[in-house]
Amino acid sequence: MKTIIRMAASTCCACLVALTGFGVWRSGMLTALPEQTEAGALNLGVKETSVESKGESPGNMAANNKIIVHQIDWSPSDEIKFDVHEDDFVVMSKAEINKYYGINIFPTVPDDLKEWEDEEFGVYKRNGGTGEIYFDFNILNYSNETFSKGINIEIQKGSLPTSDCVFLDEYIEKSIINNVEVAIGQDTNNEYYFAEFLLHNVGFRFIVEGLTQDEFVAVISSLIQ
Repeated sequence: MKTIIRMAASTCCACLVALTGFGVWRSGMLTALPEQTEAGALNLGVKETSVESKGESPGNMAANNKIIVHQIDWSPSDEIKFDVHEDDFVVMSKAEINKYYGINIFPTVPDDLKEWEDEEFGVYKRNGGTGEIYFDFNILNYSNETFSKGINIEIQKGSLPTSDCVFLDEYIEKSIINNVEVAIGQDTNNEYYFAEFLLHNVGFRFIVEGLTQDEFVAVISSLIQ
């Protein structure tokens, strides 16, 4: 996928992440068309919400987690293309990419999940890698040996990772994890969990399969210290 991203007019994993055996169809879009609610918020097909409240408001630094999982409909959508060039890609080590983002982007995952060995991290700089950074989308993948469990994470500085589709309505009630707002959803077949959040000006998007809710929340919590 990183090879595809570095080719001109690539899909950058916004459409389909070919997680062999893991089978995460990345280009989710809520099937309900946006409708304006009385409060002016967009209704993007959220079906129902389950709430587990264990704390107080995020303004209280001693607050515990409040986990809210929204049931959503999702389906494939059109491709999004980026004008990125292979020669502009600058490979970075884990330490270098963490320094670039200003935080640790590598979570703690369940023991039976391993990071994909061929993962490559870096940014795109103009003029063959010598100029300004113009694209910094990175991807992390973890799975077990049978690919029955997996985690796909997209990271981008300054905003949520670029996508041609809407996973979670920005107006939905957020979970609170270590005093950070996190939008969490689950598909109506209960096969995948989704999460989106900003942490110190770095955007994260999660798509996971085969994890329990507690395992999923623990993975997010390991990033939000």
